[in-house]
Amino acid sequence: MKTERLFNDNPYLEEFNAKVVEVIPFNDKYGVVLDKTAFYPEGGGQPSDTGHLNDVNVLQVIDKDGQLLHIVDKPLESETVKGLINWPRRFDHMQQHTGQHILSECFEKLLNGSTDSFHLGKDIVSIEINIENFNDSDMPQIENMANAIIYSNLPVTAKIVTDEELQSIPLRKKPKVSENIRIVEVKEFDYSPCGGTHVGATGEVGMIKIINWEKCKGGFRFTFVCGYRALKDYSLQNSITRALGEKLSVRDFDIVEAVGKLQADYRIAVKQLSAATQELIKYEAEQLLAESNQVGGLKLISKILEGRSMNDAKLLAQYLTQSPGTIVLLACRNETAQVLFTRSEDASIDMNNLLKKVFPIIDGKGGGNARTAQGGGDKVDKLDDFLSAAANMLNI
Repeated sequence: MKTERLFNDNPYLEEFNAKVVEVIPFNDKYGVVLDKTAFYPEGGGQPSDTGHLNDVNVLQVIDKDGQLLHIVDKPLESETVKGLINWPRRFDHMQQHTGQHILSECFEKLLNGSTDSFHLGKDIVSIEINIENFNDSDMPQIENMANAIIYSNLPVTAKIVTDEELQSIPLRKKPKVSENIRIVEVKEFDYSPCGGTHVGATGEVGMIKIINWEKCKGGFRFTFVCGYRALKDYSLQNSITRALGEKLSVRDFDIVEAVGKLQADYRIAVKQLSAATQELIKYEAEQLLAESNQVGGLKLISKILEGRSMNDAKLLAQYLTQSPGTIVLLACRNETAQVLFTRSEDASIDMNNLLKKVFPIIDGKGGGNARTAQGGGDKVDKLDDFLSAAANMLNI
């Protein structure tokens, strides 16, 4: 026996009574089959309804060979149940799905773009439109047409049609089934084969707002929101805009210009800081070279850079190794240890071999070549022992 689908005739039905036909194990839960149901099963890009059967949670509904399995988290004991739909979730899906039909037809009429796929997610809806190009100037005309259809409050109806009726309907897409074909019509605007739940008039969609688009295989993927989701999104964007305006001390329509000025000032500041940092590190290198001891014709500079970056270490090493006969052992002490061993071109020490010999002290990994090697380790507290051991192995 196939389950009678009450949602086809009345998508606004929130409560119903039904007989339990069967309860079967389903993974680690249970699948309840009813003689009739208002719960919509997942399919066609639309998620299933959730809600309750008596006091048992309905987590998901799936269509299995014409029978609808209500997946519940504990077994049902009674032979009859009172079903209660999670109405906010159902109405949200009705708004989004009807909005998708409207938007898809707008793409069809304005850009000759067919809809290849539809996905109704928890926060956003996406459709993939088979078009070659799309740009900023295309969006207003799509949105304006879609919202004009909403404001016209056109009736939205659904019915099973005969083969003869089907021939006279200007379908936006071909049906995927060959019998019991259900056509959802946005009056004299869109005709689409669909088994989903929809609002009774376009005005209930509230509004449609495209929030992003990106190139994808076969066309473009558009994400959008309708109804209460659009209101929620607008509230979020408004709060962000107000917060930015307050922080920048400008009006909302001046935010972009103010951010552009901040970016320009930031780039200048970064250049100035970089120049100053280079000068300081150059001076630091000169001081280290002046204070270094020459042993066996080579200068050894071993230093831990507290809380500094590897970029600082590399720049410092670059200045130091410009001086002939110089060996440089540097370590940056942060949450982890980063180390750099290098030398001037005329020195003959194999720095990669040296680094690998002392790496176990800091549980380090890395490598390089005979002139320069680098890496990192977890034992930050062992950095002093690490550098001392490396210096002792040099024998200079």
